[in-house]
Amino acid sequence: MRVALTKSSLLIPPTYFAVAHAQKMRSDFDFRFFTMAAEIRDSGISVPIEDFVPFRDKPFASRERFLPLVMPAMSRSIRRFDPFVIHQHFATWSWPAVRAARAGHAPLITTLHGSDVVMAESQANTAMAKWHHHNINLVQKHSSKILAVSEYLASQAIRNGFSSRKIAVHYQGIDTDVFRPLDPMQESSGNSSSRPIVLFVGALNDQKGILHLARASTDLFRYIEHDLVVVGQGVHQEELRHMSQTHPHIKMLGQLSRAEVLKQLQTATLLVAPSRLHNGAREAAGLVLLEAQASGTPVVAYRSGGTPEMVGPDSGRLVTEDDVEGLGNSIRSILELDSASYSAMKISAREYVLSQRSLRRSVEELSEHYLEVGKS
Repeated sequence: MRVALTKSSLLIPPTYFAVAHAQKMRSDFDFRFFTMAAEIRDSGISVPIEDFVPFRDKPFASRERFLPLVMPAMSRSIRRFDPFVIHQHFATWSWPAVRAARAGHAPLITTLHGSDVVMAESQANTAMAKWHHHNINLVQKHSSKILAVSEYLASQAIRNGFSSRKIAVHYQGIDTDVFRPLDPMQESSGNSSSRPIVLFVGALNDQKGILHLARASTDLFRYIEHDLVVVGQGVHQEELRHMSQTHPHIKMLGQLSRAEVLKQLQTATLLVAPSRLHNGAREAAGLVLLEAQASGTPVVAYRSGGTPEMVGPDSGRLVTEDDVEGLGNSIRSILELDSASYSAMKISAREYVLSQRSLRRSVEELSEHYLEVGKS
């Protein structure tokens, strides 16, 4: 049973979510990924991938400029594959998938990830914005089913014109065979620091709230010594490097590989994800929270967007959005836990993902969606 996965461009890392389900479902479905431009820097990706922008020796950002020119070629290639189902990621740049679905009479499933719903809410004041709105309208009209990655995003989508009859919530899920705690022998030697580690993984921008965390951490350091380990790149990295010169407990690691991120998640005392409203958008899901909990690491996050749906009831703390003092207090409350209470929180974090947000469960649900639309 052939399934065509489609997306405008594919960069791995970090865009593992687009292929994670297919990697697990290859014994049941024949997957092929179609994208206008791809750059795969992980040899573990086994799903066949077709891309259409040439100049593969050029920087990826340069290749993405040619996306509009290769859309017809991508659509024709999808059609030749003759899929049972076409699964498009993001409502934007959906034209090749929609065209192939209509030409081949294949059902179309579209997964909304957040930025597409934000675009649907915005005014179409530019040529590019009008193009995105056109693609969103195509998805609304021609998708047999529309999947949202959280209840929050589903409600936002319905508010912005998506049909409630077509929408279902499909949590992305985390591979708990990959993201797992260290065994006791590894754990005893995993954290080389004598201080607890507060970890941030993500883009260093305003929506991810990294400056809020840096402020909370520097205030907290006066009472509890700890290391703030920052993984990622973004607009605030120079500001953070400057802060780290006067506050050396801030450790900047830059962009890391998936394996290196996993090691950081496994050895951290807790992960903090203070994602917040910025430019009209909130976090739709926040997979790093699930990756941390699957690794047995408690979390602290703002109660914003779809974030609360990614945190188990006994896995950490949720804080009022933009409450920097509350953020620091919640971090402190976990760092001050006695050993037994902290161990119980680590166990609860892992159990939450295993029971509610695992990739195994997500795969089962997605398979049902494929079979349902394929029969209609």
